[in-house]
Amino acid sequence: MPPSGRTRPRWRERALGSDTPRALGVLLAPTALAFVIDVLTRGRSLAEVIGSPTYAASVLLSAGLWALPLWLVARLSRARPRPGLRGAVSRGGLSLLFLGWLMPLCIFAFAGQALYHRVFHAYMARDTVRFGIAQRAIVGAWFEQVGGAWSFVVLGSIGAALAVGFVMLAKRGGPAASRGTPIVAALAFALTLALLWNDAIETRGLQSALPDVCFAHGAVNAAREALRGKQSTKRVIAMRTPARLPALPRAEHRPNVLLVITESVRADALCSEPRPDCRSRFLDDVASDRVALGKLTALSPGTISSCVAMWTGLGPEADYTSVHAAPTLWELALAAGYRTAYVSAQNVKNSDFGAFLARAGIDLRVSGSDLGGIASDIVGAPDERATARTLAFVRDVAQATPWFAVTHLSNTHSPYRTVRELEPNLPESMVPLAGTVALHNRYKNSVLLQERTIASFLGELRALPGWDDTVVIFVSDHGEQFGEHGGLYHLHTIYEEEIRVPGFVVAGPRALDAAQRTALRTFDGERTYLVDVSATVVDLLGLWDVRGTLPFASRVHGRSLLRRRAPEEPVVYLSISSAVWEADGLCRGLMQGQHVLIETRGGGRDCYDLAADPGEQHKLPPAACGALDASLAGGAW
Repeated sequence: MPPSGRTRPRWRERALGSDTPRALGVLLAPTALAFVIDVLTRGRSLAEVIGSPTYAASVLLSAGLWALPLWLVARLSRARPRPGLRGAVSRGGLSLLFLGWLMPLCIFAFAGQALYHRVFHAYMARDTVRFGIAQRAIVGAWFEQVGGAWSFVVLGSIGAALAVGFVMLAKRGGPAASRGTPIVAALAFALTLALLWNDAIETRGLQSALPDVCFAHGAVNAAREALRGKQSTKRVIAMRTPARLPALPRAEHRPNVLLVITESVRADALCSEPRPDCRSRFLDDVASDRVALGKLTALSPGTISSCVAMWTGLGPEADYTSVHAAPTLWELALAAGYRTAYVSAQNVKNSDFGAFLARAGIDLRVSGSDLGGIASDIVGAPDERATARTLAFVRDVAQATPWFAVTHLSNTHSPYRTVRELEPNLPESMVPLAGTVALHNRYKNSVLLQERTIASFLGELRALPGWDDTVVIFVSDHGEQFGEHGGLYHLHTIYEEEIRVPGFVVAGPRALDAAQRTALRTFDGERTYLVDVSATVVDLLGLWDVRGTLPFASRVHGRSLLRRRAPEEPVVYLSISSAVWEADGLCRGLMQGQHVLIETRGGGRDCYDLAADPGEQHKLPPAACGALDASLAGGAW
């Protein structure tokens, strides 16, 4: 009997597991902590989602995650010690709850989420956890940037301390050992897992959920995929099934073509051509005659999607089957009588990128793992090894045989390779927590190191006998963000800092004629795209007049930059992903000239006038983008 002498209603004990408000409050303590962490972490931006029904639902889901495990901890820790098997089971159950549920969830859902949001301005959620599992090397490299082994120690210590705190709280203030059965908590736990399993909570876009629910959604989704397999073949890069090519002509004049692709270099990090307001320390000495490729723009802020669009001419709106069948530039070159090569400092084992290149018409294929010297999977092998191997390929090709090669650089990927003798931008740090200024300086130093490598590469190439008939096109796969729109690195948005890239052409005296050089200048200051680079290579290979006979020709809309610019601006698709990887539509849009319409993660559409607002800080109503809005609203995808 309770001290008051009253008999408590048994239904409360049976349904809630306790009739003590204090005990029920203990079960909800982690949810309260999750809310406090969310307020401290997201601050003002939380106001956009806190009033939504989804956010309110996430509070209930958070309670469902914690109430039953803490109730069990309270019962097991406060029960009388029992000898023998029953005691061992009780102690084992308590240890399992602590090590298998409470501590991991405290580490990742509380301490880990605060750190991750500090760097990426987003929580680990469904797609993040899945990507992290698939790209363990990248996640490991990221942890190296934020403290290496010490980051694990600190996160583990904070998580363990929180877990111990919850156990002590449950032991002292939780339900008594004699109280009833937690029917509501058990049902809530089961319902929470079911809802997370079936993606009934939104954690990918505005993330209208508490941090613990965001992480739990990712973990449950990863478990579902492990048990059932991925539900979309578009998430895996497959071996290509190349479409059959028609007989291709061999032009009378076939220049050698070298496409140099760098990694994560944004337009303002490297001068595409010498100008009074833009000087390059190393490039200006060996390539002062380089010509910019207009305002070059990637269609995606990710390496794989961007490169595949450039190599096939298909935009990010293309379907999975088409992307894996469309002819690559190497296949076209090979059919036109060229020797072909792909020499990459990148580790193409990441994301199965190498699978796409296995049947791409490449005579010589060399990746970062072949070159050696990979200190980090995401930084790749030293770029100078890739340029040296390309030079060896060029020297080996018979003088009378034209060649097409792609040199794919990698060292300007985070954490950005630098050397001590070339670090003029200080303070610099590869640790994101040091602040965006230091991180951006590290990036600038890395780009400067790569510029020196490229300048040396071009200098040696120009000294070879075949230079007079050689065209070099230099581009970047995408840009890099340093807090301009609340994030770091890339693969987050399609704003200018992540898709505007440098690009230039430098050519021997016989490689381009006067008309081509004049036509290239008609794109000065105008918006151009990486699919235009693809079309330009096709033109250089002597295949422009037969382009309409190639497979998927009706879906390839790139313009040759060696032919005069037409007054009509093309409409191009933009997306953070494509069908070769995963076209999930999280962030996509349309661009035409100086207008871009971005479909936001929350489902809205923001228009920007890039001429008046190059930093994209002032949203315009969708109607300001005219036909782009009608196209996107009408299901252009």
